[in-house]
Amino acid sequence: VSPEVEFMSTIKDVAREAGVSLGTVSNVLNGKPNVKKENREKVQKAIRKVGFQYNMAASFLRTKTSKNIGLIIPSITNPYYPELARGVADSARIASLTVFLCNDDRDVSKEHRYVDELLSKGVDGIILVKPQMNLTELQELNRHTALVLVDVGEDIGTEFHVINVCDEQGIIQGMTLLRQYGHKKIAFVSGLLESYSSKCRVQTYRRCLADYGFEYRPEYVISGNYDWQSGYTAARQLMQLDDPPTAIFTSNDLMALGAIKSTLEKGIRIPEELSILGFDDIDMSNLCTPALTTIHQPKYEIGIESMNMLLACMNGETQKNGMKTILETRLVFRDSVGYA
Repeated sequence: VSPEVEFMSTIKDVAREAGVSLGTVSNVLNGKPNVKKENREKVQKAIRKVGFQYNMAASFLRTKTSKNIGLIIPSITNPYYPELARGVADSARIASLTVFLCNDDRDVSKEHRYVDELLSKGVDGIILVKPQMNLTELQELNRHTALVLVDVGEDIGTEFHVINVCDEQGIIQGMTLLRQYGHKKIAFVSGLLESYSSKCRVQTYRRCLADYGFEYRPEYVISGNYDWQSGYTAARQLMQLDDPPTAIFTSNDLMALGAIKSTLEKGIRIPEELSILGFDDIDMSNLCTPALTTIHQPKYEIGIESMNMLLACMNGETQKNGMKTILETRLVFRDSVGYA
């Protein structure tokens, strides 16, 4: 029996058990979005009951799709990215897709290698977070497969599908809070400045200082690399200045947690003597003492929106020009910010 015949005979069993048409079962298996939730659940239940094993080889021969997509993230150890990946994976599962997760460690050579490997596996699309490749390389990749970019500059070409968070909004929310609490000597620990979000956050921090009439002090700005150790080192350096800041705003929560550890070890009370503000709202930010005041990024929702956009692209439902979605941030006030 050919793979096609074997596949069709099994899919008929699923359709009969679920009480739906062959077309509905096929749409569920192929990740089509135009299936009612109750019908999708019936099909998935029937698949489990009849012990249906999806013949990927037959499906690829028939549809020229692999039912696989790639997700490339900068760091598996930063809690921000697993939450984003969970959003992608949950949406992909509903669409009956498998996700290949790749961690490029912010290394462009690793990014190139993962892209090549994913393309060689015939993936139906790729979600690329904080891409390191240049514009020409991204344009070439965009011609080869469905592509969604996460965290890229506003000057990216109109042909790309993009998901961004409004980093400017988040920095303004944090700086406004610190100003309301009487802080004028505000230090900023940035991330790696090759990324769009890090550059945007530093620029917005400087613009807020100017708008408030506060002095910009170069010694108050330190570049970190997103891990807690760089936040620890930055806070120690800042608090050793002859005129130390009264508040430290970090570009992610891990660096803020490192800053808290560093200052508490020096006997500096938080928030009585120093306020610390993070950015991301990872789960552990609410578990430290004092609990971290931070800017919430919709990490899980970024993953969901990225996958939905990729699905639309894969299914030919997008316009010629790329789609762009910007998600909002919000302030989460806890215990690490007090009056100057």
